[in-house]
Amino acid sequence: MTQIKILKMKNVILIAVLAITVYSCTSGNQNAVATADPHQFGVNIDSSANIDAIKATFTDLETFDTISYVKKYADTAVFYDNLRKTNLTENVAMLRQFQASGFKLQVQPKRYVWGSHFNFKDGTEGDYVYSYIIVNFTKGDKTVEVVNFQGDKFNKDGKVIEEFIVYDQTPIMGLMK
Repeated sequence: MTQIKILKMKNVILIAVLAITVYSCTSGNQNAVATADPHQFGVNIDSSANIDAIKATFTDLETFDTISYVKKYADTAVFYDNLRKTNLTENVAMLRQFQASGFKLQVQPKRYVWGSHFNFKDGTEGDYVYSYIIVNFTKGDKTVEVVNFQGDKFNKDGKVIEEFIVYDQTPIMGLMK
């Protein structure tokens, strides 16, 4: 009789181990978040149509293709060029002035470009693209490198409505002499 009890006990232990294993391996709520972080309201993105649009503006700058360039911006776009507020017409005029002055521009191949999507606490949303690039400005036989940080805000139509650009103008001014 004791051998039957031992056999039954082994079966009970085997069934218990099997049940625990099956239960612990089920997916359940593995991906559920217990509590949301009240300070998190956005995500970073490594590829999107908005990122592609900004990368395309780099080519537009290099070729001075202002027709293609303006297609990526809303008519009412506002630029903050080192905090100097301008509009799209003034921005394009500056590019044409660079071209007329004999400048050549080249955005170096090593670029850091990423996007963010925000769900703000006031219920609004925002899509942004950030760029950290180095631009070579060449005039004649002189070339200077200018580090440029740029932040672009997009509307629902995929057009830039605000652009913040920060860079040191000193090297560029040196080429204008």
